[in-house]
Amino acid sequence: MPRALERAGREAPASAADVTAEDVEALKTAGFWANSTLHTNLVALREFLRWEGNPLSEDVEVWLAPGGQAINRRWLTAAQLGALYSAASGREKVIVALEGFNGLRRVEVLRLHARDLDLTLPNPTMRVLGKGRHGGKYRTIPIQPVAYAELVAWTLNQPATAAIFPYHERTADHDVRRAAHRAALGVPVSGHDLRRSFGRIAYQAGVSLVDLKYLYGHESVDMTAHYIGLDDDAARRGLNAFGEAMRPFIQQVQMGAGP
Repeated sequence: MPRALERAGREAPASAADVTAEDVEALKTAGFWANSTLHTNLVALREFLRWEGNPLSEDVEVWLAPGGQAINRRWLTAAQLGALYSAASGREKVIVALEGFNGLRRVEVLRLHARDLDLTLPNPTMRVLGKGRHGGKYRTIPIQPVAYAELVAWTLNQPATAAIFPYHERTADHDVRRAAHRAALGVPVSGHDLRRSFGRIAYQAGVSLVDLKYLYGHESVDMTAHYIGLDDDAARRGLNAFGEAMRPFIQQVQMGAGP
């Protein structure tokens, strides 16, 4: 939690007694957790503060999490994703390629080993272990060409047991942020943003929701549609269509209104 607060722009408190309402609000608005994860972490933090005797734990308003939808879902454009990849270097390119060009979760990248790759052309694949405390389900998916190039270079002369990204999750996050800073994108970027961006850009390029569901390892097409923002897009198109339908009637009212 102290690391999360620092990531949210707050100074890490020295103890549970020093956690403030502003700290909690920073966590709620930082945007690097999905809504379900945010809720879980807020519950855990509140219980810890209650155990430590911090009166903030009894202030109900402080702990109200935004409900109903994911927080600050962000997507990069194709141009931004390309700029990010160009700005990345070394191991940064590996994480950006796997998350942003193949749609892997950060945990899936960290669990990936050389033995999980079949780099045989023309149809290279990788066996990906999904999320879950003790490991999720495996799925075998195609390797996108940009990711393929990075994997070939990264695994050269490596044993089968070698991890593709043998670093801590904080290192993966740091590498993405560092590349994004050099790319001067003007927006914060996380691994989840890259994964979401992959799906949105792929869908706009013609990849079906069914195929994206499989690549993502999602349980349903509805989950995939929400993840890449198609529900927001549909609602926006609906409101725009409503506005166009009402335009002539609004104009009539405006023209008939006197000074």
